[in-house]
Amino acid sequence: MINIDDLKERYKNIYGVEGCSVKFLREIEKVLETKLPTDFKEIAKFYSGGLLGGISHYEIASAEGASAILQETLRLRKAVGINKDYVVLAEPPGSLIVMNVVSGVLWCDANDAENINSKAFENEPDRWDCYASFFNYLLDREESE
Repeated sequence: MINIDDLKERYKNIYGVEGCSVKFLREIEKVLETKLPTDFKEIAKFYSGGLLGGISHYEIASAEGASAILQETLRLRKAVGINKDYVVLAEPPGSLIVMNVVSGVLWCDANDAENINSKAFENEPDRWDCYASFFNYLLDREESE
């Protein structure tokens, strides 16, 4: 089991604390009509998006009040029909990183975006069983650079 406090300390040593409010997370849940995983919400208290582990992540919260995670999730729901179990985290070149609010994080080929609901991927995606595991992976990459 990954300790969120340990992740926070590791992240804080690199960037400091750049979190978002619980109120804002509730608003994301309301608009997306889903329940964000507890580990995601705990990490969002000190990490609100941006560059980590060589990946540019969408902002969870923004000073302007518009969340890129929220906007991109709504956009992909409309464009390719991803269901309410998924939240879009990032779109690195040629790929897509989404969080399934029940079963973890997927990093798949952009061409497989339409296959997320059916899980019938052309190329097997990288998977993490929870957001904390994915965040730990990113911190490991960041610390090794």
